[in-house]
Amino acid sequence: MAPAIKGALFDFDMTLADSSYAITTCVNLLADLYGLGKVSRQTVLESIGLPMEGCFRYYWGDFRQEWLDSYREKFRSEEQQSLKLYPSALPTLAALRARGIKVGVASNRRFAKHVTDITGLTPYLDAIVGLEDVKRAKPEPDVLLIGCERLGVLPEESIYVGDTDIDMQTAVAAGTRGVGMTTGNFDAEALAGAGAWRVFDDLSGVVSFTEE
Repeated sequence: MAPAIKGALFDFDMTLADSSYAITTCVNLLADLYGLGKVSRQTVLESIGLPMEGCFRYYWGDFRQEWLDSYREKFRSEEQQSLKLYPSALPTLAALRARGIKVGVASNRRFAKHVTDITGLTPYLDAIVGLEDVKRAKPEPDVLLIGCERLGVLPEESIYVGDTDIDMQTAVAAGTRGVGMTTGNFDAEALAGAGAWRVFDDLSGVVSFTEE
């Protein structure tokens, strides 16, 4: 029998918030600035979960530090201000904490607290782990291991909720249970194939199965 769930870590992009439109808009502003090819929302969805360096390589087959510096300086604020939480995000986090489950965010975003502050998530969280806290990005397990440590729970006592195959692979690597969300670019079959323990279409499903 699996241990009781004492901690729940969440990915941010396309799991708690739809960031795809905001990123697409701002990436294309960067493309205009440097004469790069336009990027579709579908391409953005396909790359969400990668660090920004990896996203740029996915978009344009290359990475230059000046692109990243310009994005952070000129467009990052606009992107962050345009993020949209899913309607069930805050109720889900509140319901889990009401049941005594510790809750956190573990993301490949650098300085993830910036976006949790802007979207109003921070007061609902017991831990926030971003790329600045680890040496290795997902799918390496570092963000989840540090997240569990900060929550004060063991990996086997926790779940990781995410929308990509990388998220599920990270959960498997960390020894936690992966919960897939079909709110991103991956359907239930793909998430299960990547190691998901459970799959839901809405975050409210996470609350329902922790009450079982």
